[in-house]
Amino acid sequence: MDARMINFSNQKMWNPLLRFLHLYVISYVYLFIFTSQFSPLEGVYKNGVLWLCKNIFRHPKVEYIMMTGSGDTTLDYWVVVVNVLFAAVAAIVILLIDKKQRTFKDLHWFTVVVVRYYVAMIMLSYGFAKLHDGQFPVNSISRLEERVGDMSPMGMVWAMMGASKGYTFVSGLLEVIGGLLLLFRRTKTFGALFSMTVMINVALLNFFYDVPVKIFSSHIVLFCLFIVSGDAMALYRFFVLHQPSQLRFQKRTSDKKWKRVTLISLKCLVIAFFIFSSSSMLFYTPPVVPMEGAYIVDKFIINNQEIPCNDSIGWKKILISSPSRTKVILNNDSIKAFQSVLDTEKKALMLRKIDHQELYAYLHYNTQKDSIIFTGNKGRDSVKIKTIRKKKEDYPLNKRGFHWINEYPVNK
Repeated sequence: MDARMINFSNQKMWNPLLRFLHLYVISYVYLFIFTSQFSPLEGVYKNGVLWLCKNIFRHPKVEYIMMTGSGDTTLDYWVVVVNVLFAAVAAIVILLIDKKQRTFKDLHWFTVVVVRYYVAMIMLSYGFAKLHDGQFPVNSISRLEERVGDMSPMGMVWAMMGASKGYTFVSGLLEVIGGLLLLFRRTKTFGALFSMTVMINVALLNFFYDVPVKIFSSHIVLFCLFIVSGDAMALYRFFVLHQPSQLRFQKRTSDKKWKRVTLISLKCLVIAFFIFSSSSMLFYTPPVVPMEGAYIVDKFIINNQEIPCNDSIGWKKILISSPSRTKVILNNDSIKAFQSVLDTEKKALMLRKIDHQELYAYLHYNTQKDSIIFTGNKGRDSVKIKTIRKKKEDYPLNKRGFHWINEYPVNK
């Protein structure tokens, strides 16, 4: 009698708590989806959070930095804090309003569907971007000339991925497979486990190589966990206890044919939209860079006087890696970046200081055997620069290629 009373009292105590946690997670999921990356409401919501930071939380130094390329700004972390608070408030309000003490199973099922499609969209978007020179393009001349010790950890990741088209392609293919599996109910659990495995590796790279997508990638991993949470016991019985188990399968409840046809048609349209919008990167063609290469200076002559290699005003290398950007490495290893215009018809290279209209140098170039000679003016001085061109395929990182057999490791 006493034991049953204690059990009954525990049920009364835990039932509201479990319902709160259930509603809290669901509320947080929707807050994140509707206010994070890819959402049209992101800007509006961030401005609202910014107002809260400055007027309620008293953090006036927080800024909304648009087009920063980082998803881990101070404001982004404040968005997470506000979402945590709002989700708790939303859960409490729903519990107070709900007099029937419902379990919200249908809401949970619908939320899983929303999360499935959201994660699938993300996986397809990032996956297709890796299949063809999208997220990780082939290393530029500037990157190839950068010393490993001078790279940022994030730059190291981009250099590693850009060095191997095969590895990048397979990484993208795995993300695409995970996204496709999530689009169908019969494969959703496998798709969530598959995508979570792939995204854990992505999140670890983001955390330990300081890539500023830590918040977003962590949430994608958690969303995959949310998708499989309903099958947690079945998975535990099968993988740990080695007992027969069966995953839950939510059948369509539409009893009329026109409803089923409408749902199937809508789903096909959504899948087609996801694939079409995400696969646009497959048709991206990197711009052709005329005269691309690292031009190693053999002789630098200014006003008919050859500048020795230990003189800081002399040039060491000219790096042409973009149609509109050129870098010059001086003899003291300092780097100057310029806006550039390369006229292949006139065989001329024009350099301007970035954010200035001032002309820095105007050079004509011509090829003589294995060397390229630039002649023209740098400011008021006449210059003649004899160089040797080094192309992308001349770098050991690009020349080595793949070998089935290696008698000794090539690690230098």
